Amino acid sequence: MNIKQLFACVLIAIFCGCNPNSGNSSKEQVVESIQKKEFKKNDELYNSAGKLVSEFDFNLKPTEERKKDWPDGIIPWISLENPGPEISQLISADEVVIKEKTINVIFDYPLNNPHTFAFTNENGFSRKDLILLISKKYHDLYKEEELTSSVKTIPVDKRTGLINRNETQGKYGIWGHDLSDLDLSGIEVHETDNGTINIILIVES
Repeated sequence: MNIKQLFACVLIAIFCGCNPNSGNSSKEQVVESIQKKEFKKNDELYNSAGKLVSEFDFNLKPTEERKKDWPDGIIPWISLENPGPEISQLISADEVVIKEKTINVIFDYPLNNPHTFAFTNENGFSRKDLILLISKKYHDLYKEEELTSSVKTIPVDKRTGLINRNETQGKYGIWGHDLSDLDLSGIEVHETDNGTINIILIVES
């Protein structure tokens, strides 16, 4: 989890703390609880992922109409919900950035219950390969979460206060963000002592 994500957690926590129906916990207690949980999850994730061996970004070239919003000529992320239309803008899309045939990708945000999935490609993985695989898996996760949760996602037009996605209690425990909120800005490649390649996603929201 990066600073941007943690800030989102704090905002959600403050809102919950201000809600008279949210229990007796103070805003400070709610924020502290969420911070501790996320920092602990982050520590466990990095401790088990192995040594950092490389990292790379997912940058886009802005279209003509968007250049005024990105004067340096770089959009520092790509959509996780619908990356297809942005693939043509993805810088070095076809560069093979991971040469190994099999990788484990850790999906931890915004999931209370992180899961790891293996992906295989005989020719290694380019940025284009990775964003398409990761996007499809996120779609699968959100769909499975909805099917396995007794608490359903509140439609955006029915939400009050902060319009963040409500927390659901399915297989993954997704909270705080719809898939449309998520962008991929980078990837960290970690390697364990036995040669396993673990991928940590840098997800913006």
